[in-house]
Amino acid sequence: MEKMTLEEEKELILRAKTDYQAFDYLYEKYMPAIFRYVMYRVYNHEAAEDIVSTVFYKAMKNISLFKWRKIPFSAWLYRIAFNEICNYAKKEKKMYKLAANHELRSNDQHIDSYIDNQQSFKFVHTYLKQLPLKDQDLITLRFFEKKPFTEIASITGKNESTLRVNLHRALKKLQEIIPEEVYNEALKQVSM
Repeated sequence: MEKMTLEEEKELILRAKTDYQAFDYLYEKYMPAIFRYVMYRVYNHEAAEDIVSTVFYKAMKNISLFKWRKIPFSAWLYRIAFNEICNYAKKEKKMYKLAANHELRSNDQHIDSYIDNQQSFKFVHTYLKQLPLKDQDLITLRFFEKKPFTEIASITGKNESTLRVNLHRALKKLQEIIPEEVYNEALKQVSM
């Protein structure tokens, strides 16, 4: 998928408000990144597929409400995905309470084919999932999705300085959970 300018993207979004073929192009362009982000968060292929299809259904259904505000269209999609992941987590929490032995299963074969930075993520996932959801989201968006703070702010609805402080605190929590040698190795992998 070739890179388009901001003006080209703006024009395509305007067309997508009335032309589903234009929306197909947006889907093709952004689906892999949104899927990767959702996989990082739920670590379950089937759930990720369901969430991503809901994200793009909602985006297509509500694209007429999208207003250009100096943030990329992808930030709007990430915001929808962020909300859907929160909904999924709430449902999973309820299901877990109903079935004490409930365990999320991942399909490593599919994960391998979709996650670019999979080794680093698998390496810290066991520890990352012990953090509160907001900390998991922040670490995932910043380090695995490599989003700038401005975009994370538009996705989460929080200001950049708050996000920086929250990230610092989340990393401190992660450092307390992870054994020192594992933490140092994870830092090396993330910073490569």
